[in-house]
Amino acid sequence: MSAEPSSLRVTPYELLGGGEDAVRRIVDRFYDRMESAPEARELRAMHAADLGPMRERLAWFLTGWLGGPAVYAERAGGGKCMSTAHEPFAIDERVRQQWMWCMRGALDAPDVPAGVRAMVEPALERMTGFLRNC
Repeated sequence: MSAEPSSLRVTPYELLGGGEDAVRRIVDRFYDRMESAPEARELRAMHAADLGPMRERLAWFLTGWLGGPAVYAERAGGGKCMSTAHEPFAIDERVRQQWMWCMRGALDAPDVPAGVRAMVEPALERMTGFLRNC
C-alpha cells in the first residue's frame, strides 16, 4: 500500500494541542531548568542575563519546527541557518548534552503526550549534533 496522504498525518504541534501556548510551556520549562540546574551551568553561561528574547525565539522556532505556523520567519524577519546562528558559540558534546537534558526535562511533563516526545527527541538529538562546532 502507499503511504498515508499528507492530509491524514498529524504533526507534533497538533498532538500537543493548545497551539503556541503549548509550545511556550515547553520553552518555559526548558529555560527554567537551564537557569536553575547546576547540570546546565555551562549552557546557561553561553546566554545573556535576560533570557526573555531567547525564550521568544525558541518558541517561535519550535512552533514551526513542530509543524505549526512558520512564525520564526515572520516575527524574526526571515529564517537563519541553524548552524550559522550558533557559529559564535563553542558548542561541544558536553554543552549539547546539557541542552538535550534541559529539553528532555521540558518534554517530560503531563501536558506533553508521550508520542510527541518519542517523535521529536531523536530529531532534536540529530539537530543538536549538527550544531557541535568543537
